Amino acid sequence: MNQEIIARLISGMVMHFFVAYGIVLGGSIMAGIAAVLTRQPPFQEMADYALKLKIWGLVGALDGTFDSFLQIEKVFAAGSMSPIIRQIIFILSAFMGADTCTRMVRWLVHGDVL
Repeated sequence: MNQEIIARLISGMVMHFFVAYGIVLGGSIMAGIAAVLTRQPPFQEMADYALKLKIWGLVGALDGTFDSFLQIEKVFAAGSMSPIIRQIIFILSAFMGADTCTRMVRWLVHGDVL
């Protein structure tokens, strides 16, 4: 039973990580394509949009709303700590995905390491 819970937690972490990563990466690539079509510098636009999309990658990975934060508030009111720990882990996982992609895009287009 304990291994099943851990497996579901890891599965959720991986899902949140890659959804946030994909939102930032996809948005950055689309911004680069739009920049080419509008005769803007594509690499600069990609790097700028990667930074702008970081928070939206986080929100999108957490089911599109700030419901996770509302759930944490309800858990505090009820006094149970297990669901709050799971939500915090998912939030951190989504943030790591969005941040990793932002750093990767900036590294690819500018060569700078953040």
